Amino acid sequence: MIEIRLLRNALTLAEYRNFARAAHALNISQPTLTRSIQALETRLGTRLFDRKARTVQPTPTGEELLKRARLIVVSSLALEDEIQQVRGLHQGTLTLGIGPYAASILLGRVLGRFNASYPNIRVTAMVDDWVNLPRRLKDREFDMLLMETSELAHDRDLEIMPLLHHQGFFFCSGDHPALRLASPVLSNLARYPFALPTLPQRILTPLANLFRRDGERCDILDSLSIIQSNDVALIRNTVANSQAIGLATYGMLAEDLASGRFAALPFQVPEVRTGYGLVTRKGLSLSPAATALIQSLVDINAEQSVRDRQFVETLGKKPKGGKRTPAGAR
Repeated sequence: MIEIRLLRNALTLAEYRNFARAAHALNISQPTLTRSIQALETRLGTRLFDRKARTVQPTPTGEELLKRARLIVVSSLALEDEIQQVRGLHQGTLTLGIGPYAASILLGRVLGRFNASYPNIRVTAMVDDWVNLPRRLKDREFDMLLMETSELAHDRDLEIMPLLHHQGFFFCSGDHPALRLASPVLSNLARYPFALPTLPQRILTPLANLFRRDGERCDILDSLSIIQSNDVALIRNTVANSQAIGLATYGMLAEDLASGRFAALPFQVPEVRTGYGLVTRKGLSLSPAATALIQSLVDINAEQSVRDRQFVETLGKKPKGGKRTPAGAR
């Protein structure tokens, strides 16, 4: 049986008459397209295209194949469309509850990609403190949640699908006095206020250990000056317009780091990382739309997780023959 994919590739090549342009239109590499045409020719035992310097031309046999291929591909697309409608991917609604930092890191890209594939599904995303979201899910306000899950491990009413974490770091304004320290030490940051969201205990405990005084245990909320808000935009504006220090991931601040509005302080703190997961009510089947959204979210989360980790790995490293420069500082 001939794969529909091979027929689609042949039709695209016949349309563009050029391997490079056809590969670009198919969003695959030119070698991949070449191999697929060769595989089709081998399967049929005949040459389908004559190759010339900068163009290709269907052979007489190729022209006959292309006529039939168009009918097969159109029928295949129609069948896929009918199946998608039966599965509920062409219409419907989906409601997502999401924590503020998770929204800032992932939500725009996820919804953009999902909408491009399923434009007729209406997605409502509601941002709330991760402490409140589980109750609202149980009250059926949401189909699923994207949130910090470290404190849900013993909740028997919920199913949790952990996601790859995002490594975080301390950041400040681009002209912050901490950036001018010759030999920055993490304890130096305690003299400045911190602008933070509600943090889970798994992060509060190691942060308290970082700033303990004279070896004594401390409560970070008591030992540091804290400006607390779950509004990410407010935290960013506070940090930009004061000497406050915040926590973020690279995905949240990439453009502002590049512009110099913010700078990443040169400390690697492995404990400062996200603990996000997808949360649903136990025992309930997900709709096709929810399953499709989850796949988009998992893919984008994995891509961003890699970029975040790679960025943080550069913090505090001295360039050859130069002075250590906090990332994003100008």
